Amino acid sequence: MSKKYLVAGATGLMGTTLVNQIPLNEDVTVIARRKINYKRPVNFLNLDEYIKLPHADHLFICLGYPLELRDLLLMRKSIKAKFKAVDYNLVIKIAEAAKQSNIKSVSVISSIEAHPKSLNYYLKVKGEMENKIKELGFESVNIFRPSHLLGEREKEITLDVKIFEFFTNITGNFLFGWFKKYKNIQAQKLAAAMYKKSNKMSNTVDIFTFKDFS
Repeated sequence: MSKKYLVAGATGLMGTTLVNQIPLNEDVTVIARRKINYKRPVNFLNLDEYIKLPHADHLFICLGYPLELRDLLLMRKSIKAKFKAVDYNLVIKIAEAAKQSNIKSVSVISSIEAHPKSLNYYLKVKGEMENKIKELGFESVNIFRPSHLLGEREKEITLDVKIFEFFTNITGNFLFGWFKKYKNIQAQKLAAAMYKKSNKMSNTVDIFTFKDFS
């Protein structure tokens, strides 16, 4: 029997990869502001009309404001409000709409070292988002905390990101044990893990890092 999936933020790297990872026999509705071509048929729901969501077996939230590499370290004041509007406010509004539609399980992409008391603004907002998702009372919550994501993006990555990826792909080979979670991860591997975990209702809040989806 096929299942119904909602994917919010389905036009970014992770959303696109995830949609194409879900088997063709499953029913997929993407929530986005614009339509793009996927490798599989999808239903489309405009992100600006998300207040009432259709019922589904699982909701994937892959939203993220596009940041420059420097903003991950020290976010510019001019970017903070825009970032929080997407990575916290919009994520939570969609999750709340899902609760109203009696969707019982959700997966959300966060970040390695996310924590609501972090001194890093990016990690602080991600941590606050995680806490709020937990409070909403879903039967099953999967939180994925990847480090840097690798994959073919819609827009070509900038030179600083290319340099960052070159060196961290090399240094990642020397990360073991506790440090392994900082390794770069291919978007396709993360998407495969997200789909697999969505089919295992645990009735708990589960947090996954590199070792769980590599």
